[in-house]
Amino acid sequence: SAMTDIVMEQAGTVDKFIGDAIMAFWGAPLDEPDHAVKDIITALEMGRRLRALQPDWKARGLPPIAIGIGINTGMMRVGNMGSSTRFDYTVMGDNVNLASRLEGLTKVYGAAILISDATREACGDRFFYRPIDLVRVKGKLEPVALFEPLLEGPPSQEMAEETARLQAAIELHNAKRFEEAKEAFAALDAENHQKLYTVYLERIEDYLVNPPPDGWDGAYTFTTK
Repeated sequence: SAMTDIVMEQAGTVDKFIGDAIMAFWGAPLDEPDHAVKDIITALEMGRRLRALQPDWKARGLPPIAIGIGINTGMMRVGNMGSSTRFDYTVMGDNVNLASRLEGLTKVYGAAILISDATREACGDRFFYRPIDLVRVKGKLEPVALFEPLLEGPPSQEMAEETARLQAAIELHNAKRFEEAKEAFAALDAENHQKLYTVYLERIEDYLVNPPPDGWDGAYTFTTK
């Protein structure tokens, strides 16, 4: 209920519940010009609300809950889908599927929120993001750039500096300068251990033994959902 209320406060449409997941979209049935912005505001507020709920659960002896949010922006079909006797008002299409793939990848990178480059472009400089990766998700041939929105507005100097170092390390990785990239990610991980840095360090170790082919664009291909 706490998460659903946040979606609705930001003019989102709660599509359905899929197990323990909430599927929501913006822009239908009523047009919403700032749909991408409202989506990220919703995701950030969900994180804040979750952190506020955790102490009470802990006091009651309940386990902590972590969530991952995937966001994509693009054209999709919306309407009553199903049969003449049983149907749902929902969205369908490739852009819907991509959002689902991004949600699944939050666990891989240890990111609370993952957005596509299309969502970032739609929001402009409203938020501060850190780069995550360039990937090909299962079922798509074109690579997608992933970002994690960290906050609305400007970052602290410390956050800005660490993000700049991360960007530089990723550029070394994509240029196949793996020894330099390994050193850069190891330094980041030593100062602020994160799953994202571990992912890159493990990947680089593999590339040092099995280099990617000529013409490699830096994208990592996922073969599972």
